[in-house]
Amino acid sequence: MSQTEPARQRRLTAGAAVVAALFTSAACSAATQPAGGNSAAAGPVRDGGTLVVAQTSDVDPGGFLKTSFGNLLSEYQVFETLTLIGPKTGKPAGVLAKSWQLAPDAKSIDITLRDDVTFHSGRKLTANDVIFTLKKVRDPATGAANQPIAAQISAMKAQGDHELTLTFSKPTPNVFDLFETMPIVNPTTYADNAAGKVVDGTGRFAWKSWTPGGKVELTKYAKYRDARKTHLDKIEINIINDPTAIVSAIRSGRIQYGVGIPALDARSLSKQPGYALVTSGGSAIPLALDVTKAPFDDKAVRQAVQYAIDRDRIVQQVEGGQAQATDLPWRTSTVGYDDAQAKHYTYQPDKARKMLDQAGVKGASFDVVALNTPEATAIFQIVKNNLAAVGLNAKPVLLSATEYDERIAKRNMGTPAVLMMNSNALSPASQVVGRPELLASDNLLKFRSPEYTKAVQNVTGATSTDAQKAAVHHYNEYFLDQAFAVPLITRPTMTVRTESVGGITATRTGYLDLGEAWLSK
Repeated sequence: MSQTEPARQRRLTAGAAVVAALFTSAACSAATQPAGGNSAAAGPVRDGGTLVVAQTSDVDPGGFLKTSFGNLLSEYQVFETLTLIGPKTGKPAGVLAKSWQLAPDAKSIDITLRDDVTFHSGRKLTANDVIFTLKKVRDPATGAANQPIAAQISAMKAQGDHELTLTFSKPTPNVFDLFETMPIVNPTTYADNAAGKVVDGTGRFAWKSWTPGGKVELTKYAKYRDARKTHLDKIEINIINDPTAIVSAIRSGRIQYGVGIPALDARSLSKQPGYALVTSGGSAIPLALDVTKAPFDDKAVRQAVQYAIDRDRIVQQVEGGQAQATDLPWRTSTVGYDDAQAKHYTYQPDKARKMLDQAGVKGASFDVVALNTPEATAIFQIVKNNLAAVGLNAKPVLLSATEYDERIAKRNMGTPAVLMMNSNALSPASQVVGRPELLASDNLLKFRSPEYTKAVQNVTGATSTDAQKAAVHHYNEYFLDQAFAVPLITRPTMTVRTESVGGITATRTGYLDLGEAWLSK
């Protein structure tokens, strides 16, 4: 399992951390890492039992090739990806892929699959299954967030049952971001996924049943290639739409793990005996401004807005200290991340007032779209108060997740400003072609310029570490100056477990892996 580093880097993601280098070799172990957290050490490993968990969003069994929050708990139990990137190492390791060889120019990759993998239906995994999945992801009709990366694939060829070659139309050093976020599906049952009755993966747990709006039941796949490391018999995922009801459920013992709890509640509960905070993935939360709508058609006004916002207050009051005030959309471990650039817009209300006066903007009122969630509304309230202090009147337009997603898909938010939330787990090369507010064309904020297009192209085309650092630094400089989608904070996803649960891990993009979890009592 020797590895070499000829070049490059890392939804995503959104998570999407950083592929700190491109690897031209084999890796034979899953790349999930223990999810971060504190207190309440889990008890000893014990086989058997049913782990009962809860989440606020229903699953989307037809959307496993998309990025769906509702699939956060089920996706990596039922399905597997070709590779996963270590959240701490930034290096890809094999899951379904046994080994790979990336060409020095990053324009092709040869992949060898494991030969001991079966779907839950009993059929053996082949290279044609990977090609089928890639074609689905590459098809815009599927709606996969990683489609822009898959779109660079110009040819796919199976070399027998367990080998395949992918050829790219241009250097694609972020191909491992694609593999990270692409569960391999069974072509013979894929059309049946959406109904939620037949969901056929290769993971440690098989899909048993789904009651829409109610719960999902998963059972241990006894024929998994390494089933001895699967400790649980079952996983039951309950859908509880009210985040506070999840807190009550975990306190009462009805569930042992909760996802979707507000940050402050998660932090508070985790400090109590018997509970622990689990951190995973990550999101950037920018205040994005439509550059075609007054007063934000003036760059100075956009900059003034950023100086007006007290990011540290958001970190403390909304996120309980479990976040980072920053102006950059990337994780701190990203190649090219610059601490000085990340602190470009410090809290300077007097400067913001002066800039607005110079721009002739006084008392402007405008709407801000935000998700109708406790976190988003709490952040908006701080933003509203900060902007009021410099003479701007921000009014909320609160949307459900469905309405919010529909407006983004149509590239029409209907307001001059948007409080966004997007995964920042992927590499910059993947984020600038996947996040709607960062695209060089068809940008959600209607921002476009030859300089920005060039900056994006430099980020996506950089293959060496030095080239990546230079490209990201230059992108940051221009991005901050134009101030159309500057983040307020970045923060991890926070969940809470009881002390009886151990072995929870997380992918770099924040999907939770319960495959080797256990119940100590």
